[in-house]
Amino acid sequence: MELTFANKTLLRPKVLDKINRYLELSEHNKLTIGFYKDGQCYVFGEAAENALFYDIGSITKTVTSHLILKLHEQKRLDINKTIDNYLPLKKGNYPTIYQLLTHTAGYHHLTPVEVTVPSLIAHGYARKNPYENCTAKTVITSLERRRFLKPKQRYGYSDFSSAILAVVAQEVTKTPFANLFEDFINNDLGLKDTAIELDAKIRIPLAVKGKKLLPFWIWKRNNPYIAGGGMVSNIGDVLKYLSLQIESDKSYISNAHNVCKNSILKNDNHTMCIGWHSYKQSNQLWHVGGVGSFRSSIIFNKKLRLGVAVLGNAKGKASANAHYIAKMLYSELKNNRIKV
Repeated sequence: MELTFANKTLLRPKVLDKINRYLELSEHNKLTIGFYKDGQCYVFGEAAENALFYDIGSITKTVTSHLILKLHEQKRLDINKTIDNYLPLKKGNYPTIYQLLTHTAGYHHLTPVEVTVPSLIAHGYARKNPYENCTAKTVITSLERRRFLKPKQRYGYSDFSSAILAVVAQEVTKTPFANLFEDFINNDLGLKDTAIELDAKIRIPLAVKGKKLLPFWIWKRNNPYIAGGGMVSNIGDVLKYLSLQIESDKSYISNAHNVCKNSILKNDNHTMCIGWHSYKQSNQLWHVGGVGSFRSSIIFNKKLRLGVAVLGNAKGKASANAHYIAKMLYSELKNNRIKV
């Protein structure tokens, strides 16, 4: 799908102000913005914008969800079965694959605490990948430590869930997850500029605290947490992925948009689909990502055939960050305020 490069003058001053606030936080800040409307992908800027590669973080989870649904269709696994049907686990209580896909297994966002907490205390979130040294064995051990706890049918966003899914996929296909994942990304989804490993020299550097640059998160190929946040991509591929959510007739994509009733939160508004977030009585689906200081956001509406994607290399502030800007742009598109 070809990209059309649009001028930022199409945006209202209110939106431009938020974008400029983000960019002014540091001289190193980068923000690449695109949107999809009626079958066409647009990027604000010039062709050089598509050459910028960002770590897209947890948006990776949505890709993992599509892969798992494909394996379900192929009858290589059943998402309604518990994971001990596929993994060599000691006898105990374990969640279903569907619970993991919808973040309703009850795991806390810091699970497993024995892995995440020491790393976060020692290094912080921005400086080091807390899952850097994890393997499939780490996941199995962490599961077995919790085998006497009955999984609760409630929402609890967790990277651990995605890592478990990667180990399950690896086990049922007898293929290293990194290889399986890259093949799915490149060949099934057609995202040729997306990878789980990319030379740091062509990736956008992180930018936090003025001029102070931080290192990239390191991902090893045998790390199952890749499934939860290991992808690197550019705006062209992210928009192509967004367009697939709206246009594709593949059931492993469209079935991911079904809302999970057990995911409804305390405010009875925010719900989970399979991999994607949504809102009650809304056609809007979304996901955000964050690794180190990278931030990303995708929002789309299948019924209205529109969506936005924002990629940034810094956290930003509450009123000037990637997801806030994406929500503003989505509102502008939905209300037909961006004329193209």
